[in-house]
Amino acid sequence: MDEAVPGPAPEGADSRVTVKEEDSPWEQVCGSWESSCHAQELCRLRFRQFSYRDVTGPRQALAQLHELCRQWLRPETHSKEQILELLVLEQFLTVLPVELQAWVREHHPESGDEVVTALEDLEKDTGQQASVYTRGQDMHSLVTEYQGASSECQSLQLLPRVTALKCEPPELCQENPGEVSAEEAVSKDGLFNAKQETFEEIQQGAEASGAPNRDCMLQPPGASICTDRTVVHMNTLKDRHPGDLWARMHISSLEYAAGDITRKGRKKDKARVSELLQGLAFSGDSDVEEENKPEAHPAPKRLKISNVPEKNWTKRDLKPNFPSWSALDSGLLNLKSEKLNPVELFELFFDDETFSLIVNETNNYASQKNVNLEVTVQEIRCLFGILLLSGFVRRPRRGMYWEISDTDQNLVKDAIRRDRFELIFSYLHFADNNHLDQKDKFTKLRPLIKQMNRNFLLYAPLEEHYYFDKTMCECFDSDQFLNGKPIRIGYKIWCGTTTQGYLVWFEPHQEESSVMVDKDLNLGLGGNLVMHFADVLLERGQYPYHLCFDSFFTSVKLVSALKKKGVRATGTIRENRTEKCPLMNVEHMKKMKKGYFDFQVEENEEIILCRWHGDGIISLCSNAVGIEPASELSCCADDEEIHQIAQPSIVKLYDECKEGVAKMDEIISKYRVRIRSKKWYSILVSYIIDVAMNNAWQLHRACNPDTSLDLLDFRRYVAHFYLENNANLSD
Repeated sequence: MDEAVPGPAPEGADSRVTVKEEDSPWEQVCGSWESSCHAQELCRLRFRQFSYRDVTGPRQALAQLHELCRQWLRPETHSKEQILELLVLEQFLTVLPVELQAWVREHHPESGDEVVTALEDLEKDTGQQASVYTRGQDMHSLVTEYQGASSECQSLQLLPRVTALKCEPPELCQENPGEVSAEEAVSKDGLFNAKQETFEEIQQGAEASGAPNRDCMLQPPGASICTDRTVVHMNTLKDRHPGDLWARMHISSLEYAAGDITRKGRKKDKARVSELLQGLAFSGDSDVEEENKPEAHPAPKRLKISNVPEKNWTKRDLKPNFPSWSALDSGLLNLKSEKLNPVELFELFFDDETFSLIVNETNNYASQKNVNLEVTVQEIRCLFGILLLSGFVRRPRRGMYWEISDTDQNLVKDAIRRDRFELIFSYLHFADNNHLDQKDKFTKLRPLIKQMNRNFLLYAPLEEHYYFDKTMCECFDSDQFLNGKPIRIGYKIWCGTTTQGYLVWFEPHQEESSVMVDKDLNLGLGGNLVMHFADVLLERGQYPYHLCFDSFFTSVKLVSALKKKGVRATGTIRENRTEKCPLMNVEHMKKMKKGYFDFQVEENEEIILCRWHGDGIISLCSNAVGIEPASELSCCADDEEIHQIAQPSIVKLYDECKEGVAKMDEIISKYRVRIRSKKWYSILVSYIIDVAMNNAWQLHRACNPDTSLDLLDFRRYVAHFYLENNANLSD
């Protein structure tokens, strides 16, 4: 039997009544049923009252609506007919008179037929329309939450006296210093039952506080509500019965329904919904909590504090403070004076040390396989001659180079036997298998890559401008894909070149990059690669190099870090990396005439961002070049007439430098090596040979600007030399 301590609290003390109640199996079942029905109704309300301002974009809004609708309709458990019945039932309840809606919802109907039956029975028995109906209780409070979208003040109806709660206007609401006397108990059937605290007592308390009473009038959306007195009273009831799930659910419903669910600011309503959800999460037991137990408060949210200072953007031109370029390329002058032939230029990269590395590792690998290969440097050069020959003399099968009789094929037959070539080619190796770095995906080629990068940098033309980008080495067995390139499937390679296409440094892409940079900079993969390439260039001397790169790499943070190294930088930049720079919107700029541009300079770091309307909209970032001097550019308009449009200096410089990697790809693609082995890295070895041939031809053109050979004659010269001068050595 339930026990209650009635009577008012002593003066000055908290007017709370301790309630002891026994566990009731019926109460647990009823509480579970009420919780399930109320949770479904809450899901429906959250779906109907969803606001677009609660999310960051249309895709997130659509996804959130899908999730809220799924929580309400539960398609995983409901059939199509049941879902249709829920939708029709919702609309039917909406068109009912306001005074009938709450009474119907109290019965939690599961179909429209149940609603019709209940309404017909009500008309027959009483002939009255009620908003709240009670069974056996002296007083049962229920809040019509479903009218919150149309009115700010909910009328709380009480039976059997059918007396409406009245609330005071907002400007007259005051705290009631007096205590509220109530005698409350839990009935045998487990339902919440309040026997006292009638409307007259509430009215007397309001009169004692000196505030007149007025009926709550329906307010338009956005108007303020007077619910302090009611909420305080219901909070008191909730605190007195902490273990009663029914009381928690419906008192929380009152707090939620008293709020404005139609106004723009929905933070308070969200807090009420959270409180309601927490109430539903409680177990259905009726154990009495300790009266002095502190209330659990949610942990305060920690605000993210950024150590990065706010950028200070100003509309003015850039004022760079880099020294002017005055470096003299002494290495190229020495090459000009030596007058090297194509073979000597090619062997600047594949020098004696590189050939010795290949010979030693190939013999070592063959001995590990119990094969006495004893390959020599002359045979490796002969093998390279055949590989170079396959670039411009193509055969469906490599065995056909020994079968067909012509000038080039006779060179192959006289240089090396086919079986010997196949044996050497199958054991061709570049690293010791006993000393491999398992973290490095390209560890079998790492010694060759290091050797070639060192030689490429040593003989690279000393220029002011360099371009850094990514390219592809064709391989259909690779899962790497690069859109926008002539070769889209293969091994992705990061590379830095001169503006004419000379490869200075390269690195095959892998998930765990072997490039080591300062991790504190937090520049990401692209930024780390550019910083490493800048360090490679600075090994030749502390010159004010100018690096250009595309939007994959560019960020304001990267451009600032390069400036601190004394390296100039320019690149296209993505919209989400502009550091809140107030440039004209892209959509707005599309409506402007071609040649229009907008720009801003960051005052603290002296970095410019420029957005220009040319053939398209392009955004650039630089620490070294600004708007002036602007130039004129011929552009074809929609009417096919040629017009002169303005082109900022930063755009012109980037257009001149961005073709470096594309020029290298174009040269390599003309006569690339066609012979491949079954080893996965043979395609990369062929790529390195083609790149070395490209670099050698670039130096040949720089040393002999007037009498240079074209690429085909240059490549044929090297291939024939290796085949003719190493003929019959294997015999």
